[in-house]
Amino acid sequence: MTADIQLIATDLDGTFLRDDKTFDEVLFKSVLQKLKIKNIPFVITTGVHQERINVLLANFLDSGLAFVNNNGARVLTSAGEVIYERTISAAILRQVQQLLIDFPVKPDRGLVYSTDDTAYVPRQYSGTMTAYKARFFQHIKIFDDVSEIKAPILKVTMNWEHFNETKFYEAAKLTLDHAIHVTETGTGAIDIVPATVNKAVGLKKLADHLGIDMANVAAFGDGGNDLEMLSSVGHPYVMPNATLQGDFNHIEIDNNHAGVLKTILDII
Repeated sequence: MTADIQLIATDLDGTFLRDDKTFDEVLFKSVLQKLKIKNIPFVITTGVHQERINVLLANFLDSGLAFVNNNGARVLTSAGEVIYERTISAAILRQVQQLLIDFPVKPDRGLVYSTDDTAYVPRQYSGTMTAYKARFFQHIKIFDDVSEIKAPILKVTMNWEHFNETKFYEAAKLTLDHAIHVTETGTGAIDIVPATVNKAVGLKKLADHLGIDMANVAAFGDGGNDLEMLSSVGHPYVMPNATLQGDFNHIEIDNNHAGVLKTILDII
């Protein structure tokens, strides 16, 4: 038992969720009950937007969960209060749009400018918005130029098939320098979020709000967008599939066999 854990955070895709995007709901309910008794809050820290979380965790939205979504761009308390939010300015959106226009390899699996419930999709990519993707947004809006978007955009997500994304990373950093942060999503895509935004930043905002030191936080992750978070907490746990480098605890049970939930039971 790790007595000093006061907050537990987990990534979703590749970590908490099975590969088919489901999870052991009976075990999760049991774990949440045990955490409640010990007064340990549970937070979802993910690259995806809130509406997608709401669909995936539909049966647990009244269970006192907190959320760090959009790779740290938005933080909600268990009471639903937004305590932190960073959006991409209109000027940066124009630069991102131009970068994608100029980049020789187009994101053939999709391009979305998103809020927490609305997908803004460039007209030329409207065909990539499949029914499966659409179910994770309340609204889909097609546009021709980013100047038409009036809502605050939290992230831009793009996805290629059979393409080395590091080439886009390099182009984005060369073009936009410190104006953005480019990271993976955990779902096989790439996100552009505001500069200085990552899961560690969002999680610390929540921990500070709760009066909890990051040394007393346990976090679970598997991908590159979890690295800052795992490096910032006192109890970092990585999944068997992770290739992250750092002083992390490696758990042996994978995401398809409730590795996160079983490890939580062990450490509390």
